Amino acid sequence: MLTTYGFVLNKKEVREFDREYCFFTKKYGKIHLIAKAVRKPLSKLSAQLEPPSLIEIVFVPMSDKGLITTALVKKSFLKTHKNLNKFRVYTRISDVINSFTEFKQPDSLVWNLFNLSINNLEQWNSKIVELNFLAKFIKILGFGPNISTCINCQKKFKDQKKIYFDNHKWGFCCEDCGKNMKPISWQLFKSVDVLTNLDFAEIVKRELNEPIELRYNDIYTFLKNYIKYIKKYF
Repeated sequence: MLTTYGFVLNKKEVREFDREYCFFTKKYGKIHLIAKAVRKPLSKLSAQLEPPSLIEIVFVPMSDKGLITTALVKKSFLKTHKNLNKFRVYTRISDVINSFTEFKQPDSLVWNLFNLSINNLEQWNSKIVELNFLAKFIKILGFGPNISTCINCQKKFKDQKKIYFDNHKWGFCCEDCGKNMKPISWQLFKSVDVLTNLDFAEIVKRELNEPIELRYNDIYTFLKNYIKYIKKYF
């Protein structure tokens, strides 16, 4: 038997009383496990497997789908569970991780970001937590946009008055290279910079979270489109 900590990414019902869970775990990455008889009314296992919770899982490994023998909630996230907006963000974060991670491929950077994001979600506004997760996740994947220089001519952005985005190369451009492209706001550019390169604690400490939250729709649209673009490489 093996033991690890994990978060539920999703679940589905199988056979009459069983349920299949997809976890992202600290030791083993993404794994699929079966919980036998978990849908029976007197099952004690069911309550221990409800997201969002940090769960200690004991399971019997198999070639494809392991079998859960014991599960114990190590940390509950009650505010996230009770708040619909927070729970939706948890679900969207889980979906992104599920889409971009391979079966049985542990990744400490993804685990740390996931764990931190769920803990932050319990305390902070769900909008800033989601934006921070998306920006940091793109960076972990190795596809983070170049914030310092133009993707075409490598001119520094420090003194630029206008910023553009190249939808073919998926990078930021200076005014000279982006004349035929649609400009983006300096506020959006700096928000992506902050979210990508500053730790979440530093963002909150500097009180940068509130202005970023106010621009949530524009930043979220940009990051989601960026995620869609890089998905073709996975």
